[in-house]
Amino acid sequence: MNINTSTSTYKKLQNNSDVTVKSTNLQPSQTNLVKDTSLPSSGQSTISGQGLMMSRLFGNADANPTIQTTLTKDTMAMQSVNFLTKDDRNMLSDLYAQAQQEGTDLSYVDDLANDLGTYRMFNHVMANANNGGTYDNTGHLQTFSFSADDTATATRILNSGNISSSVLDPGFVKYELDPGYSFAHRTNFAYLESVINNTGSNEISTEQGQTSKFSTYVSQGKNNFVVNTASEVTLHTEEPDVVNVDGVFSVTETGMKHGFQLVGGKVVQKNAVSMPDIQSQSVPSLLDNFTSNEKIEKSGHDRPATLFDYHFSKDEDKKFKNIDA
Repeated sequence: MNINTSTSTYKKLQNNSDVTVKSTNLQPSQTNLVKDTSLPSSGQSTISGQGLMMSRLFGNADANPTIQTTLTKDTMAMQSVNFLTKDDRNMLSDLYAQAQQEGTDLSYVDDLANDLGTYRMFNHVMANANNGGTYDNTGHLQTFSFSADDTATATRILNSGNISSSVLDPGFVKYELDPGYSFAHRTNFAYLESVINNTGSNEISTEQGQTSKFSTYVSQGKNNFVVNTASEVTLHTEEPDVVNVDGVFSVTETGMKHGFQLVGGKVVQKNAVSMPDIQSQSVPSLLDNFTSNEKIEKSGHDRPATLFDYHFSKDEDKKFKNIDA
């Protein structure tokens, strides 16, 4: 069960260990491009798809960071792209090369790479937020859905029949198109659809106008999903004594009943028992009983020689009391 105070938290899908990631065959000539400073027509240099991928995801065209495979305290602090597999990096290199050739803004590939990295990073600890375990802080059940446009695009992709033959991992595509897992996705679904449809038969689309469609990057921001909150409270929780909202404390009605109040902006409790009071009300220890003359007099027996003797003499006292009775 999860209590949401923010809609920025999300959960992930279970591992698909039997999925084989397909190698890409978008433009073989583009994948192995090297810098060419002798282009006569434009005078511009072209960097390889791999160089683009490394530069944009890891900050250096010559970088080749270790592929992370285990989620630990240390790797949690890393960027999700560090979990991209070797096949992922090769596939993305091809996509960057294709985007460069077509004039597609490379930020669209960046977003896809980051979502794929997130999928790899949390693949073993994923859970669906729409499985009935997400509530707001007042006990209303919450579910998540895509925007109307994304919902329509996701439906087309799922019904296209191209997922299994595309260059993308089918497990990732299904995760990406499920609002219970990726409602806060970064990938533009229209671009995702073009990748899946254009590479389903390992061919690059040459349709006129495709370049202009993705030539200017438009960020989806935080408006790519909808939070649906149930009207009825189904999770009943006990009201806390104190509530902290953005660093500001307030005492609830339950807290007032328990004696809490705000004094000078600080929460205090009326008639709170202090440490000296607690110590003065402490239960007598075994040592106190041992040194008590009153105890010894009531027992009617000689004072035990040691604390150890006293401890075991208690059973004997009970026996004598039973006999006297």
